[in-house]
Formats: sequence, structure tokens, C-alpha cells
Amino acid sequence: MSVDGCLSALLTRGLVRTRPAADMLAPSSLLSGSGAPLPLDHARLLSLSNGLDAYGGYFRVFGVGPWSVRDMRRWNAPEGWRRAWDGRADGWWFIGETAWGDQYAYATAGEDPLEFDATVYRLDACRLEAEPIAACFGDFLRDEVARNAAAPRDETTVAARHRFGDLEPSVQLTYVPSLLAGGDEDLAHVVELGAREAMTLAGDSYRALAAVPAATA
Repeated sequence: MSVDGCLSALLTRGLVRTRPAADMLAPSSLLSGSGAPLPLDHARLLSLSNGLDAYGGYFRVFGVGPWSVRDMRRWNAPEGWRRAWDGRADGWWFIGETAWGDQYAYATAGEDPLEFDATVYRLDACRLEAEPIAACFGDFLRDEVARNAAAPRDETTVAARHRFGDLEPSVQLTYVPSLLAGGDEDLAHVVELGAREAMTLAGDSYRALAAVPAATA
């Protein structure tokens, strides 16, 4: 199914919230100083909707510029939340996320941060450990976003929506204390935080855990 067909099906069923289309021919649509563009199927989606969110905001696809779901360039800025991960976020260009902070990304290579192949990866929010989930953006839109928009495979996400309702794409759900710090996987310990704050906190928790063996050796 094409990107156009997939988006049309999602809209017909009322499963996504869209944004005004991005002008993908404008210089502002280029994501690096060297002018690197997104893969064509990804750019096609943004030319129809400047990002989108599904299942009440629990799955997000970022866009470009201030009127998008979230501006990819700002989200990927090295001086932002990525800095808290002490290099672990390097080598990735993040294009979306779940409400839990799991990141969707392309792997980057070389000096140009957008020299990537089309494979889409999911990086978990606790450790940023990556797994490939789609061979291209079109497959990602169909098999990850559309499938979860209709019926998420994660029962905790379903339960969280019953508890917290729909979310704004600027918000993430976070366990306090962190699961890495021994917190219980219980929705009673989940709070809403701004996405940058949540990802910074997750990076701080990961660095603290990584430092434990050296401190106790």
C-alpha cells in the first residue's frame, strides 16, 4: 500500500490526527546544512500532513517546522535531550516516538547526519537499544503506525490510555522511579512529563546505572 493509500485509510477510519501539509520544496524542509532530504516516501507523507499522531497521541510521527507534530531538527539537536545520553543517541536521526519515549529512527553514517539507509529502527526509552522494525518508511507507516492506531499490541499502552486519556504529542509517560532504578511497572507510578524533560531524565537514569559497576569495582 502506498503512503497516500495508507494515510487515506487511516483518515477514513478516524485513527489519526493530521497537520497542515509541509512545503517539501522549501529550503526549510532540508534537514542538514548540506541539504540532505528525507527518503521519498517519508517526504511524501509530510507533503500530505506535517507529521501525525495516532491512538490518541500514543504514537507520533514528527514533521518539520513549528506547525508540525514536532520539529525533527529541534528534536535531533545535539544540545537538547540527546546530550543527557552521553553519546548513546549519536548515529541516529529520530523521526517519531511512542508516548513511553521509545524512539523511531534512521541510522546515520559518515559526517553528514542524514546519510542513512531507509531502514526504520525502534530504540527503547530506557537504554536506547535498537531493533529494526521496517525496511522503509512506507512499511513503517503501514506495519507500525497504522497497526497500532487500530489496536496497539502493547497491553500497557491500552491500559494507559484508559487511565490517562488522550495525550498531547509534546508529553511522554514516565515511570517514577525509573524501571532501570528498580521501579515497579505499575501505572500507579506513571507520570506525565514534557518529552524533552522525560528523555533527559531517562538519559540521566541510564548514565547513573552505567556508572555503578565502575563505582563499586
